[in-house]
Amino acid sequence: MTASAEANRALHKALARAEAERQRAERAADIAERHEGLLLTDPSLLREFHLKMATMHRQVQRLHDAAAAMHTSHANRLRVLTDTPERHHTLPRFMTSVAEAANADSAALTLFGPGLVETLTVVSDSTAKAAQDIEFTLGQGPARDTVAQRRAVTAAGNRLCHRWPSYGPAVQRLGIRSVAAVPVQLTGMPLGALTLFDPHRHDNLEGLRLVAQTVATMMLPDDDPNCADEDADPGALLAEADHRAVVHQATGVVSVQHATSIPDALALIRARAFAEDRPIESIASDIVEHRLWLA
Repeated sequence: MTASAEANRALHKALARAEAERQRAERAADIAERHEGLLLTDPSLLREFHLKMATMHRQVQRLHDAAAAMHTSHANRLRVLTDTPERHHTLPRFMTSVAEAANADSAALTLFGPGLVETLTVVSDSTAKAAQDIEFTLGQGPARDTVAQRRAVTAAGNRLCHRWPSYGPAVQRLGIRSVAAVPVQLTGMPLGALTLFDPHRHDNLEGLRLVAQTVATMMLPDDDPNCADEDADPGALLAEADHRAVVHQATGVVSVQHATSIPDALALIRARAFAEDRPIESIASDIVEHRLWLA
């Protein structure tokens, strides 16, 4: 597939997703409006029920409106590529639209497994990737804290270094001045974190939570009966995910070699990457290719 054809296909999907989200938002708004009307006419015994239903569907409406805005923003970036097919472009990342919705310079989505072991990450740009690689290597940073504590965390300026003595100085060297992270969860279960780098506002935590919840719903399977099987893909968000496969493979190798647990094996790899000031993927690749044995 040519770059132009790939961009056109991605644009078509982005526009279709935006329209689907707008329709879902409209359906939720209709249901909410109906219950709001019944609040004024039904017996008092049913008013609490109608209030709960109206509140729930207004929240659903907000989530779908936010998702529609993200897909529309992504489509607009793709349209720039399709309008200039003679030039070579890299497809824009969907996470760039997430960062825009969160009013931040960069953003990263990180999902965790048991023991706060990172399973995948999705980033908006090279700065977010570098910052998330630092957190993964050090095992220290905002994504881990927000998941462990199940609350938003923020830090700016000197507090970056005070809160995270290793992570803070490292991300400051990337030019990052502040971070904010909020949990990403479904039905109250923590899945991971949305981390914003250089957010333009630090007091809009409710807005960040809405973005995080919107991102969480995007990871659910599409329940639209009109969605054809051929369109059943991981979606714009997860299609960009880095599963850190080589790191997890190396962790298994070290675990067997040293007869140790997975978290301890990962800690050994992290320590070597930190000591040699090398990307953790580089260390992991050497282990998998039998070029490195951790003593």
